[in-house]
Amino acid sequence: MKLYILDNGWETLDKSYFIAGANAGVASNKNPVNEWIDIPIQAYLVETDEGYVLFDTGCDPEWEKNWPAFIPEQSPYYVTEDQHLLSRLAQLNVRPEEIRYVVMSHLHVDHAGNLHHFKHAEVYVNENEFLQTLKGYVTNKDLDVHVPSDISKFIAAGLDWKLLKDDVKEYELVPGITLLNLGSGHSFGMVAMKVELENTGNLLIVADAIYCRMNVEGEIKVPGILYDSLGYKRSAEYLMDYAKRTNATILFGHDMEQFKTLKKSTDGYYD
Repeated sequence: MKLYILDNGWETLDKSYFIAGANAGVASNKNPVNEWIDIPIQAYLVETDEGYVLFDTGCDPEWEKNWPAFIPEQSPYYVTEDQHLLSRLAQLNVRPEEIRYVVMSHLHVDHAGNLHHFKHAEVYVNENEFLQTLKGYVTNKDLDVHVPSDISKFIAAGLDWKLLKDDVKEYELVPGITLLNLGSGHSFGMVAMKVELENTGNLLIVADAIYCRMNVEGEIKVPGILYDSLGYKRSAEYLMDYAKRTNATILFGHDMEQFKTLKKSTDGYYD
């Protein structure tokens, strides 16, 4: 089994979106200068005996045309042609129709931008994430960073959805890959994935269930924007404990410091 980390560019945003109160004023400094940070956008490709597994699908390459204006204003996106998801797959000589399974951590703008391309795959997502996203699309309410253009495209694609119900906490996708159905937190419903590699050991891909190491250093620190703060804490604690129990290394969702240390698909893979 081989795991490739696909570098899909980066965003920059106010640190307080990642750590609530990170730039809060105090009596001695009532008007602090806000700190902005860079965060990586990435997807993961796993080559298995059962076929290719893709975790998340990055950002829409036509984001400048399709995203609501508030998103690039809040978190500007920087990407080259080579960094787009389909370009990264092509660099590995993998076509979208060769992907057998797509696992969606959730359906936000930076994770579901190319989902409509994978018509031949089984697409796994938390059931409540799926239902609430479609409800928001139909009613035009509570969409936040679930983007209408992404949703309309994956509806039109007629994807083969596999919805993970709340009572399914763990699901073996293929031998060596386990999906963790986390419930609400960062979004309506989050999914993580453990990959068991012969030489590297276990890797736990948590996406935005834990943005970065800062969120779990000491006590759990919730982000400044999220759907369910109690759910975020619950999921983060569960994932930290799960990683200890399974001797797994956590790959955080948007941790630039960690991301810089990782081997990207252009340099090789983890096995």
